[in-house]
Amino acid sequence: MNKAIIAGIAAGILVVGLVFSPLFNGSPLQSAQADHTGVTRHVTLVADEMEVQVAPDNPLHPGGIMYNAMVFNGTIPAPPVVANVGDEIEITLVNEGTTIHSLDFHAGIGDALSGNVGPGETKTWTLHANTAGSFLYHCGADGLFGVWEHIANGMYGGIIVKPVREAPAKEFYMVFGEIYNGADKGLFAGTEGVTGSFDVGKLLADDPDLVLTNGMAHKYVPGIGVSTQVPLNPDAQVFKVKPGELTRWYIVNPGPNGYVGFHFINGMIDVRDGNVKGNFLGRQILQDETWTIPPGSSTVVEATFPAGTFVGVDHNMSHVLKGAAFVVVSSEDSTDDDHPEGTMVSLAPEA
Repeated sequence: MNKAIIAGIAAGILVVGLVFSPLFNGSPLQSAQADHTGVTRHVTLVADEMEVQVAPDNPLHPGGIMYNAMVFNGTIPAPPVVANVGDEIEITLVNEGTTIHSLDFHAGIGDALSGNVGPGETKTWTLHANTAGSFLYHCGADGLFGVWEHIANGMYGGIIVKPVREAPAKEFYMVFGEIYNGADKGLFAGTEGVTGSFDVGKLLADDPDLVLTNGMAHKYVPGIGVSTQVPLNPDAQVFKVKPGELTRWYIVNPGPNGYVGFHFINGMIDVRDGNVKGNFLGRQILQDETWTIPPGSSTVVEATFPAGTFVGVDHNMSHVLKGAAFVVVSSEDSTDDDHPEGTMVSLAPEA
């Protein structure tokens, strides 16, 4: 990389460190407290580095793509952390990796920036779930140094804080995420069997090789096309719902760079973004077509479907080609618990 670019990055890191270093010592910040329920939810996250598959073998990515990822609990994304508004969430981070990891909780104020957890260390923090909604959490790396790499490598998930009152719905967890892979030679080429790693040049160029849905490109898309059929994932699970059933989607966008223009092809969405006193009563966008979710954010989308097949997408078409799509099938044979693995939203256990 050009030395001037490296020097610029280093200078930026130094400035960030000087400005923000007091925030990375785990010091509690003051905030207005919601009415506490007296319930504490306990969550354990295990940080590690491992090789994962991020694209299936298909014509777009011949041979599939393996990647040197960073993960919580062995998966991209990390599992959802779920609580009721007014609960406390006790989060323990166990670092079984070889580098420093940490946590940044977008869901609240308190020990919202965890401080570093070195290899072999374990630390615990308490987060007050004062604000209902859907929020991002991610690795903060070493006091922000390398945070872009840790996010791009898969260390992110969603914190879901349930409001006091909401309609019953079938709920799903959906996390988009970008891969910047130095070994990826592009669409229709793949990596020729090489396990890839993070490429900062592609990050700076805003040029992701893949856009993942819950950890894999086209994870939930068997194929596309009618006259011309293109198989994408022979092992794809699809999302199943009943016609007319209210569904609720927690859509998380860790980025690290790109916006998600969320849309259901053939469908309309109601957006529940923002809250008032623990209820989704803030910004309500009804019967919308596409909703923009910036990087580092999350939102709650509701939809009902007639019988048929629908596709959830990031409506950036280059992102769809890179993997940002999933199939929803609406039929009477759907059940309450037929979610694809890892997409069901359920409350964390009480400590």
